Amino acid sequence: MFGNKSQKPSASSTQKKQNPTTDRPQSETKPSSAPVSKQEADDDYEPANYISAGTVIEGNIVSSEDLQIDGTVKGDIKTNSKLILGEDSIIEGNIIAEEAEVAGRIQGTVQTKGLLAIKKTCVIDGDIVTKSLNVESGSSFNGRCKVGAGADHSATTGGSALTSGPATTHKSEVAVKPTVTSTVVPAKP
Repeated sequence: MFGNKSQKPSASSTQKKQNPTTDRPQSETKPSSAPVSKQEADDDYEPANYISAGTVIEGNIVSSEDLQIDGTVKGDIKTNSKLILGEDSIIEGNIIAEEAEVAGRIQGTVQTKGLLAIKKTCVIDGDIVTKSLNVESGSSFNGRCKVGAGADHSATTGGSALTSGPATTHKSEVAVKPTVTSTVVPAKP
């Protein structure tokens, strides 16, 4: 359901031996495995906190560790780390995260200090405030969006960086692959 997946080293990975100089026990940690490549590390990634599909939480969530949600949250989410929302996730509230990868349904404002990656299965009904944005084709977004270096200050203060009034233009890192459809009409003689 949910919990903290952090684990302490097992007794077999830590051995105690005497320090010959002080005659006190000293701890020596043996590596648990050989170094892994970045790809292997990404495949084995598990967030510290996980809320499984079928779980419904009514209330706010505050976390200082990475968080993955595949269930439903009716409340605000705030994490100082990475937030991952699975395809089955439903969020009815505002989100503030260091960075986020979202694939589910969100009704509320999404604020990130770093990258916001919107997957093709994601539906967002609300505003976005982020420093960097990556949007996959097929996703749906209905709201206002502020992207760029000036956008990250609101995520730290908790206030909204979106204001009513004229829109402003920011240089940003947006990766969107638009679909262009054109029709050729023959000229009349």
